[in-house]
Amino acid sequence: MDSYFPADPVVLTWPAEDTSTPSHDPPAYDEARLPLNPVNYEFSPQGFNALLLLPPSNLPDTRPLYYISVAMNCMNPFSFITTVHKGASNSGPYVGEFEMGISTIPGTVAIGDCQKRIRDVVHHVHTRWTWTFRADRSQHIRWELPNSSTGIFNCFLASDPYPASPHLKIAQFKGASFNQKGTERTPPSMLRVYPTGQPLFDDILLSVLIIERRRLQPPAPQTYQTESIWWS
Repeated sequence: MDSYFPADPVVLTWPAEDTSTPSHDPPAYDEARLPLNPVNYEFSPQGFNALLLLPPSNLPDTRPLYYISVAMNCMNPFSFITTVHKGASNSGPYVGEFEMGISTIPGTVAIGDCQKRIRDVVHHVHTRWTWTFRADRSQHIRWELPNSSTGIFNCFLASDPYPASPHLKIAQFKGASFNQKGTERTPPSMLRVYPTGQPLFDDILLSVLIIERRRLQPPAPQTYQTESIWWS
């Protein structure tokens, strides 16, 4: 996957709403905003507990797409809540959230007002992770991770055959690599979304954040008391 480092300043503010009467109907969201080519987005740290998902600087609109923040569950300091909003801050439209950590309570994920257990919507078999949050099966997606150490995931519709042809990819994620040398600076995580994946962006983002968290967490201690309940 191509690396990306923003060369131009990123616009963090939204223009004031135009209250004048337009001379014609505005274009639909999909027509006006959805890219026609694959786009590489960068996860850019903001402070100690947040990320912005930034588009490349060569797009007409360089405003952040998502604001991702992490907070501790005060009732269980071993469990953390990741919340996703659209835009550049937590004042943007709410997308969803998930909670994972060391807990006897199963981890949960929510989109809008609907909350489900992570174990019921993220299914892991060998090198495949399937996301089935939506009732509409056409919105189920599958992440494939041929080599866990590289941190490169390929995303397809769950209905696509396995193994899927590369041209069917709807997204690709590059996370942390286990092969990186200790002297090298860790590159930012990247998310490439293809035109066919743009309508599923919320699900693509939430699912890969959960899967990457699962990939990076250490195994539970191998004791009878904790093995089955260690990670939510």
